[in-house]
Amino acid sequence: MVKDNEKIMRKEMNKIQKNLFKQLDNYKRFIRQCELDAPIEILCLPKDILTILRKNSLSRIFQLTDLDLTKIKGLGAVRISILQAKLNDFIPI
Repeated sequence: MVKDNEKIMRKEMNKIQKNLFKQLDNYKRFIRQCELDAPIEILCLPKDILTILRKNSLSRIFQLTDLDLTKIKGLGAVRISILQAKLNDFIPI
């Protein structure tokens, strides 16, 4: 009987722990998004890059994270490197 109770308790503790880690991960993502919720204009990008981003409905910095910049029409290798450099300067590690 005691062994069964211990087994049930361990199982419940594992569920609680998994749920806690999931909630912490969600919270970290939310905080990260809040940190990056700023207009792209603060990156001081060249006008042509800003225009391309706006045409692609990208107006906030958090929208640029986890985005494949090579898929944005009009951004070539040079513009992507400029954009990435500005993002690296802005985004805390």
